[in-house]
Amino acid sequence: FQNEINEVPFFDVQLPYELALKIFQYLGKTELGRCAQVSRTWKVLAEDEVLWYRLCQQEGYLLDANISAHCSWKLALKNCHARERTLTTNWKNRIGAVSQLQYELGKVLCDVHSWDGVVIAGYTSGEVRLWDTRTWDYTAPILDAVHGPGDAGPQPHVSFVRINSSLAAAAYEDGTISVWSLLLGREPIHHYQHNQRVQALALASEGATVATASGFQVKVESPNDRGAWQTAGSFEIQKLVNFLNVVPDVAGSPVTVAAAEDIVYLLKAEAPGKVLHSVYGQPVTCLDVSAHEAAFGVRTFGWLLNEPNQVFLF
Repeated sequence: FQNEINEVPFFDVQLPYELALKIFQYLGKTELGRCAQVSRTWKVLAEDEVLWYRLCQQEGYLLDANISAHCSWKLALKNCHARERTLTTNWKNRIGAVSQLQYELGKVLCDVHSWDGVVIAGYTSGEVRLWDTRTWDYTAPILDAVHGPGDAGPQPHVSFVRINSSLAAAAYEDGTISVWSLLLGREPIHHYQHNQRVQALALASEGATVATASGFQVKVESPNDRGAWQTAGSFEIQKLVNFLNVVPDVAGSPVTVAAAEDIVYLLKAEAPGKVLHSVYGQPVTCLDVSAHEAAFGVRTFGWLLNEPNQVFLF
């Protein structure tokens, strides 16, 4: 056995480097580590950046980075594994830190939402404030409302707030909805009005689509091709909306999913509302949507013994 290894080394056939690299692409981390101990030539091949970049991508780390983003992809993958182990250990052992975003006393928090470390909060004072948790010395600005400081009487309470990568939105107790651009400053870029209190507010996870429900009306607002905001759809439904979501990654007219007590609607502009679920006595308790699916929980009352609580996926 020893003589065979000495007499027929694998690379005596003088393979080109690129071809040998293609062979090594079929190996995992453990196999590459073993190959790196065979010889200096194998060590150079086993630690090639292309191999470790591919492994990093296959395991779901640093997907948005290109191969030149790190000087050592083997070390980058090792650091990703270490961070994941630390996170798992801290989670299992309840190890963590709590940070509080301080605000003036006497102003009660009404609603809060976050995106990528930026937190938006709405208060009973009518103020909407942004907190950037990635920079702790950041001064949280107050977004200006449509209601000016000279308006008579106190500002209406904030009912709902939402934020995504480019927009922030808030719904007020008097039915007013304000939309701000995170890139253009504190003045709202768009606002509109409902006649009644807003029951649900939804903001697209990406892009510029805002949906609101008030009374028996669901309204969808988005900018047109010239950037001017307009009503993309207005729908009259049978019951009061409890949950509202904008379907992400939809080309063309915005699509929303609304849960109104025991009915779930799929709403699209210039099309009649499609009913996904409508069973008397089975109210919807939660709702979430993705680009291709809608999921919601349904609660069943005691007299429907043959229909247990369920989660529906459309």
